[in-house]
Amino acid sequence: MRPGLRLLAGLLPLWLVACAVSPPQPPVADAERAWRDRVAELSGRDEWRLQGRLALAVGEERWNAHMRWDQRDTAYDIRVFGPFGRQAARLQGDKDGVVLHTRGGETHRARDVDGLVYHALGWRLPVSGLRYWVLGIPAPRSEPEDRVLDAAGRASRLRQAGWTVRYQGYDEARRPALPERMTLEYEEIRLRLVMDDWRMDHQKP
Repeated sequence: MRPGLRLLAGLLPLWLVACAVSPPQPPVADAERAWRDRVAELSGRDEWRLQGRLALAVGEERWNAHMRWDQRDTAYDIRVFGPFGRQAARLQGDKDGVVLHTRGGETHRARDVDGLVYHALGWRLPVSGLRYWVLGIPAPRSEPEDRVLDAAGRASRLRQAGWTVRYQGYDEARRPALPERMTLEYEEIRLRLVMDDWRMDHQKP
């Protein structure tokens, strides 16, 4: 097992079951305008909670877990849970830095979250970009290398910072609709996310 992967080795398989498929949003007359409006609106959403499941593959190795992500402005608290609700890892950060707590009691600190994850785990996980990608929009630090929109003006595929993000479904009951299922790929890394619950802005869990 490569260095750092032992941090997640205690996770037992938790199968990602298919979510109920909502009726698709009708096509819009101007998909590009709808996309610009969507990016502008969701870029201003800086307080939310996401609960879901993840399946991570790095080469031939696999892990499955539950996740809870709390975002408040630039501050975030990401918890990853294994079997029976046991916390496997926790990332807490803001504009001043980030702390990674592992199941084994180790604590890692750094200024940059992506660099910290790479140093601790031995492979890349785009936490800084994922904060925006989970909303279905590109990260603001750079222009996407590529994007494909659906008929409703939402991303069906983004490519940014070397990562390819594919959206397999949106929660049509929300306005704006938020991603329900997505997949991220970078070289030998593949991360699949299923969003079970969104709480936006000042909604309480």
